[in-house]
Amino acid sequence: MKFGVYVNPQTAASETGRELREGMIRIAKTAEAAGFDQVMAGQHYLSDFTQLQLLPFLGRLTGELEGMEIATGIVLLPFYHPVEIAEQVATIDALHDGPTAFGVGAGYRDAEFEAFGIPKAERVPRLIEGLKLARRLLTEENVTHDGEFYAVEDAAIPIRPEEPIPVWLAANADRAVERAARLADAWLVNPHATVGEIADQKAQWYDPIREERGESSEVPVIREAFVAPTHEEAVGIAREHLEEKYRRYVSWGQDEAMEDANDLHRPFEDLAEDRFVLGTPAEVCAALERYEEDLDASHVVVRSHWPGLPYERACESIELMGDEVLPNV
Repeated sequence: MKFGVYVNPQTAASETGRELREGMIRIAKTAEAAGFDQVMAGQHYLSDFTQLQLLPFLGRLTGELEGMEIATGIVLLPFYHPVEIAEQVATIDALHDGPTAFGVGAGYRDAEFEAFGIPKAERVPRLIEGLKLARRLLTEENVTHDGEFYAVEDAAIPIRPEEPIPVWLAANADRAVERAARLADAWLVNPHATVGEIADQKAQWYDPIREERGESSEVPVIREAFVAPTHEEAVGIAREHLEEKYRRYVSWGQDEAMEDANDLHRPFEDLAEDRFVLGTPAEVCAALERYEEDLDASHVVVRSHWPGLPYERACESIELMGDEVLPNV
């Protein structure tokens, strides 16, 4: 099992873009020094937070890190033409020497679909067609496609990855998990569901399809995580910022994308149970071991910074994980 850090280029609206840039680079370099295998970053448009765009930000990180895996988590694929995203991902891959993972999703925020002039009802068919075409462009020399949304004839992107880039498809609802099992190299598991919910979905909607196709049932998993010398300190630091983060998710409509639309409306104590990884190094070790045992996790990607949290506190947690968690899991 590999470990990553979710270097989310998003922070409180009171901070500048340059402050965010420096803070995220500091977190990424701390993760590299601590022995993490991967950095991952996500994407939104018209954010309420100060936010850097995903692909330029990852391009900057390629010049700061050596040999780490770099992952998109996630590209909002319906907002891209497949030629554009294929060339962008191939460029990111060429800019660094480590592996690359291409994490994609359908998106869920009404404001984003309205701004791009794309009916939200088209999000899934655009995702499916766009993903199939982008994969072909990344792997084939000349591609011809005439679909509902996209058409190319004898298209060849100027650089293709030397090694295949795995596609990780984000999913929340049961049907989306089934879609990930059929279309992607892995289901990218969101940080919002409990381990129990993920295990149930995986057993019913993912594993049987992967077994039928002769493909691995391993999954990368994103988790909200914070490590501190005491349990109380870890929970206290995280709670202040996670409560606001999840209230924002609800206001954006993330709850409607879940299998249980009420799941994110719980009090913090209920929300944290079996969902967030907060505690001492020993407690976090025990929690992370469960991900490998119960979910067959290939990666656990921890998000330890949320808008408003000082960057140095996130770095302290990452350093403690590197010293006392990663060597013992």
